[in-house]
This record gives sequence, C-alpha cells and structure tokens, in this order.
Amino acid sequence: MRVKVFDGDNITLVDRGIKNKIHLACIDAPELLQSEGEHARKVLQNILEDEEIYVKVFKKDKFGRYYGEVMAGGQNANKVMLSLGLAHYDRLQEKDCQGYAELESKAQSDHLGVWANGTDVITPSQFRRDNKLLGVGY
Repeated sequence: MRVKVFDGDNITLVDRGIKNKIHLACIDAPELLQSEGEHARKVLQNILEDEEIYVKVFKKDKFGRYYGEVMAGGQNANKVMLSLGLAHYDRLQEKDCQGYAELESKAQSDHLGVWANGTDVITPSQFRRDNKLLGVGY
C-alpha cells in the first residue's frame, strides 16, 4: 500500500491500484497557501511514512472521501497533528472526537504551530471562504 499526502488533513491510500481518499476526521489543517500549510503536509507525511496505516472510518463525506481516524505506527495521526498545533479542532463531528478539544487547548497554551503568535488566527475554513476555495483540492 502506498500513501499520498495531499495536505495536513487529506491523504490517498493506493492499494493494488485502488485509490481511497481519506479526510482526517475531527481536524482542519491549514490550507497549503496558509502559514504552516506546507509544514503540516510534511509533518503528516513523516508520521505516515514507512508505517502500516489503518483507518477507523466514521462516514463518507460529501466529496466521496472516507472521513476517519488514521492510525500509523501505533499513534493516531489526527491527534498528533492537533497536538503539534498543525491543525484546528473541527467541532462538526464532536460525537466522534473525544479528547480533541483538550489537545487543541494545550497546543494553544504552548504556542505550537499555528498558535505560535496567539489564538487570533485565520482558520482554514475562513481562509477557504475568503479565497473562494472548495473544501477539497484533489
């Protein structure tokens, strides 16, 4: 199985020629054009590289992607991205996202990643609206 990392919260798993697009549930990583966007993509690539990947699927989203938690090397990649400050907690799926709010709060108080200069930041969803970007780029 190969993994292609599009950005900090979207990947494609390719297994025997079959592609499955996965959106990391419970998080919204910066867009590639935003500050920390490229960094988030590279970090997610490092987390997933050379690891066996499992996906706990919650649902399929409106773009046809699987929406779930990505496990790699014994760790939850979604939570790692959030705890490093390289994603925002996406509250739209609260029932599936236990422990995510606390991880975001800690990253904020530790001034990590997108929170380096405080909590007054443009969220990825606001950036997409301001720049008239669709929610999916691949």
